[in-house]
Amino acid sequence: MPVALHPRYWAGHLLAIVLVLLAGRLGLWQLDSWQAHRDAEAVDHSRTAPEPLVDVMGPDDPFPGEKVGRPVDVSGTWVPSGTVFVEGREHDGEEGYWVVTPLEVEGGGGSALYVVRGWSATPEAPAPAPGPVEVTAYLQATEGTNATDPDRSDDVLPQVRTADLIQHVDQDLYGAFAIAREPLDGLATAEVEQVAGASAFTGLKNFLYGIEWFVFGAFAAFIWWRWSRDLGAAAAQEQEPADEAVASRS
Repeated sequence: MPVALHPRYWAGHLLAIVLVLLAGRLGLWQLDSWQAHRDAEAVDHSRTAPEPLVDVMGPDDPFPGEKVGRPVDVSGTWVPSGTVFVEGREHDGEEGYWVVTPLEVEGGGGSALYVVRGWSATPEAPAPAPGPVEVTAYLQATEGTNATDPDRSDDVLPQVRTADLIQHVDQDLYGAFAIAREPLDGLATAEVEQVAGASAFTGLKNFLYGIEWFVFGAFAAFIWWRWSRDLGAAAAQEQEPADEAVASRS
């Protein structure tokens, strides 16, 4: 019987099998998530019936990748002091700003969702209407480009990124933002196509994590093979002197 198959080594083999299978399963799960992002991006949600935000995600939930671009109904109260202007966004070929204001979500435990109210040619916009409001908007993952904010003292941002937004509001934030289906407060339409590759970036992370898990599984399998081979080689080396001694006595 090969030395590596001796019962004393079964625990090691079992551990190796578990690690390889676990890595493969996690890799497939990440690739499935990546494909879900790609499928979601390919769907036109302009005529999809909106769902209540509270049924789609909670304030502490990770972004549901399969819901990217889906219209949601959000009820709450605007927090106008947290309004920011995201630069580099186009409307009818003209470059300008998205007007993005936090909406404290009803039933969200005090957390707020940043909503793109519309587009403006300048970093100025009318204040949102006071009091309770209900908005239908397209849900998006926050952006993650490499753009940096050259001036953190103003309200102009290069992207809709949680790390930047949280500096402008006291409320906790949802891990998402939304683009109003219809422009609000006299602003022009904010075009969904102007999202700076947020969902693509999120999907890419899933793809890379999947590859990483497969590499880990392959490495675990290699170590397992090397360990089994070294056990056999060590046993063979120990056996050689014994064989030589028997031969000399013969």
